[in-house]
Amino acid sequence: MDKEQHQVLFLFAAKLGALEGYLFHRRKVEPLANWVDNISQMYHDLSPELKGEIAPAAAQVLERTLKYGDRVLESGLKAKLQQLLVALGKAG
Repeated sequence: MDKEQHQVLFLFAAKLGALEGYLFHRRKVEPLANWVDNISQMYHDLSPELKGEIAPAAAQVLERTLKYGDRVLESGLKAKLQQLLVALGKAG
């Protein structure tokens, strides 16, 4: 993996991890549509090789994100995150 791929991977992981942390034990959140859309777009822009390498770890983070956000995420955002989870190869 070259330097640019590492940078792209780091930015994707940082955004996804930050979303998980943000939703941990929250009861109410401000709109997150842009955040979710950016994460989804970043994932889809990754090379197939990187997608395969990160899928198991990213799926675990995304599953926790959905769990933490269960009560506060709007249904449309939940659906987008579940679609991303399916893209990672996990049934959401």
